Amino acid sequence: MPSTPTTKSQVQAYRFVLRRMQSALVRKDAVMLHDPMRTHSRATIVGVCIAAIGMIGVLIFGLLKPAPKAPNQDGIVIAQPSGAIYVLLTNTDRGKVLVPTFNLASARLLLLARGSNGGEQEQPGSQTDDGGGGAAGGPAKVEVVPDSKLVDITRERLTGIPDGPQMLPGDDQRINSDWAVCDEYQLDRSLNKPASENKIETTVAAGHTDFGPELAVNEALLVQAENKKVYLVYRTPETAVKKNANTVRAEVDMGDNRVTTALNLRTENIRQITTGLLNAIPEAPRLASPEIPGHGTVGQVDIEGLPVGSIVSIQRAGAAAVENDYYVILRDGVQKIKKTTADLIRFKSTAGGDKITEVRPDQIPGASPSNEIDESTFPKVVPEALDPVNFPVACLRWNVVGEGPDADEHTQVHVGTQLPLPRTPRGEPATVPISTPSADGQRLDHFYMPPGRAAVVRGATSKVDFATGPIYLVSDRGVKFGVPDAKTATALGLANQRPAPDAIMRLLPNGASLNTRDVRQTFDSVAVQPGQFPSATPKAPGG
Repeated sequence: MPSTPTTKSQVQAYRFVLRRMQSALVRKDAVMLHDPMRTHSRATIVGVCIAAIGMIGVLIFGLLKPAPKAPNQDGIVIAQPSGAIYVLLTNTDRGKVLVPTFNLASARLLLLARGSNGGEQEQPGSQTDDGGGGAAGGPAKVEVVPDSKLVDITRERLTGIPDGPQMLPGDDQRINSDWAVCDEYQLDRSLNKPASENKIETTVAAGHTDFGPELAVNEALLVQAENKKVYLVYRTPETAVKKNANTVRAEVDMGDNRVTTALNLRTENIRQITTGLLNAIPEAPRLASPEIPGHGTVGQVDIEGLPVGSIVSIQRAGAAAVENDYYVILRDGVQKIKKTTADLIRFKSTAGGDKITEVRPDQIPGASPSNEIDESTFPKVVPEALDPVNFPVACLRWNVVGEGPDADEHTQVHVGTQLPLPRTPRGEPATVPISTPSADGQRLDHFYMPPGRAAVVRGATSKVDFATGPIYLVSDRGVKFGVPDAKTATALGLANQRPAPDAIMRLLPNGASLNTRDVRQTFDSVAVQPGQFPSATPKAPGG
């Protein structure tokens, strides 16, 4: 007999009966007005798919970033969570070994000293080469590995430079090329003369740009150095052709009444200056009355019958009498001079009478004399020497202007009533105390650098040294670490040095020299020198 084919409706009915039976068994509901089991099935399928995707993701992540383990080649390892720093050497007589060291600088220097490209010791490079310790000439990479992965690797003796820097700064952690050295008088307001004790503290600031008002054209500092020489610090005149210095210092003989009277210099305005600040200010020739050949004799130019060395003046159209132009009569001509030069000449000898003769402009010859007196560095005007009581702070700021071949140093002097640096919540300068003198015995009391920064510099006395001067790493604690050459600097990650003033660099206390010889020292333990305990600072009333 012929078979009866199953219809679609019968199949659907059969499946519906199965779902009713499933619902009756699972949910005790055979009526099944709704079909919740279909939702359960879909949720199960979606869950399985998500789990599969998650497993695939974990597998891919594991392939791309496997669990940390000790590398199979020479390198630097930082253990986690202990923070211990090791140099991993894979090809030694003892097999794979870990050399514990003090800091990242020591680790990189050890790799450079060993020679990561064949085991031979690296040789020092030049001051300008770009070589390094790695295959690409850059600093060795650092890998962070759990302590548990390092337990079975042989250890060597503790090796390296114990007092090396705590940080090797990248380009984004370095300061700009702004440096300054400041002297601050410690005034005692209980005294009739608050500055009479001449207590001065010196501060070096790095990476700071705001130092307040600059020394004005009509202002000066009359300073006495530690060797008792007296200098006048004043704005650089335009005639000095010193584009890189807004301010200069010139020695003054305070025993020469002619000079002190001409420049209105009084001993009560003398202030002490530290050697560090003095050396940082560019020096000009000594201030003295200029010598005039043939002084007092009859010259080749006849102006009112006045002898050589006489001062005459003319009044320009629209100018007041006090703004006259001044000239000195020389043997074979007349030279225009500054008012200060006229005073220096007249207070030495008043050739031509006790008054300055005013002449007509057409009496001044057009030709210049063959030998002019050099007054280029004399002040433009007679400045007022600032009192240390009213201006206890003086700073020399140094920075770099221009770029590339046109880059040059630039200095200027700032004065004020307080140290122009960021302050703590208590209102004190946010500086770090310095207790160690410099290599040549100069004292530095405080140092400021933006916290968490550092400087990688070349000490420079002029723009000639910008690319060849000695290399230093300066920490935010004010300690400078010497680097012997550019090759070592590159291996440490300290390439691209910026220029810094050598006079200020010499004030900073010396840290360790970062070289491949000293880094080979090994230790059982390191003796710690006695430090300084913080002094108890009394709290303000009500604090």
